[in-house]
Amino acid sequence: MLKLVNREFSQEEWLEIVMRFQDLSLMQIWEYAQAKVEMSSWKVERIIFQDGENIIGAAQALVRSIPFIGGGLVWINQGPLWRISENGDFSLLAEMLKEISRYWVEEKHFYVRIVPPVYNEKIIIEELQHIGYHLVGKSSGWSSARIDLSKSEKQLRKQFKQKWRTALNGSERSGVSCVTGRSKQLLEEFLSHYDPFLKKKDLSTPITPQFLLKLQSLLPDERKAWIFEGRIEGELLGGLLVMGYGDTCIALAGSNPNAKGRELSSGNLVWWRAILKMKEEGYRWFDVGGANPELTPKGILRFKAGLRGHPYQLIGEFGCSRGKILDRILNWYIQRIHK
Repeated sequence: MLKLVNREFSQEEWLEIVMRFQDLSLMQIWEYAQAKVEMSSWKVERIIFQDGENIIGAAQALVRSIPFIGGGLVWINQGPLWRISENGDFSLLAEMLKEISRYWVEEKHFYVRIVPPVYNEKIIIEELQHIGYHLVGKSSGWSSARIDLSKSEKQLRKQFKQKWRTALNGSERSGVSCVTGRSKQLLEEFLSHYDPFLKKKDLSTPITPQFLLKLQSLLPDERKAWIFEGRIEGELLGGLLVMGYGDTCIALAGSNPNAKGRELSSGNLVWWRAILKMKEEGYRWFDVGGANPELTPKGILRFKAGLRGHPYQLIGEFGCSRGKILDRILNWYIQRIHK
């Protein structure tokens, strides 16, 4: 019989649990939630699902109490983790979601907002609605693409679009170099141009410079994020920050090349070196970090499309609560706190 267990987990214990599941994401690692907790009024609760003594699922939830009206918000992003093999049984995920509803909605009177780690299939949406979850508005699920790092270096380079590859060739001939590392000094240097980039482009993201500093400080040395910076004759042209978890790494933050960097296509070289480094580190997949035709800036979307990764889209956001009036109040509150 499926059993939900909510208790404290150490950093090492949680890593050991979540590493056994397919579809592990950044949002389900211990350090991500801890960084959120230390920088905001969120709290974190971690749950596992057991069948007897066997752990068959896990979810990390950010929780926030709602002033005045009682109850609160439970935000589970790309959880619960449920697939141990490639061919997971969706009925198992459905049972886990029923338990989440029973535990937080029925017993604690909280509102649950969740993004299940499944892809956009109509039958799954219908099943979720059948067990009491509703699609939130017209929300489209997280869209991105993944590059298969099991391919050889030659195969990887050949798969890029011709224009992207031509720009890479030109950048290599121009003498652009890529500085790579994990040091605090390199991270701070990266953030010194990442922050102005966000402000100049008026980009709103939860991956702020302050969040990246906190996240990096919480990660053990062997799992710290990698920084890649394009330079020519010592001049900084632009950079990329890549974070790994499980068999996947993700381009978590980047600053577009400056005018000289664009002229020299330094971004192409930086991304190529990042791909090769993460392949060397043993990762299977390189996630380009978001590629949504409706939300991603067109220039960035074109650049990432040139890598020809395998596109994917998650199913979207679902809500579960005790009533429509509460839904409206909490949706208004969610908009205010920007998750």
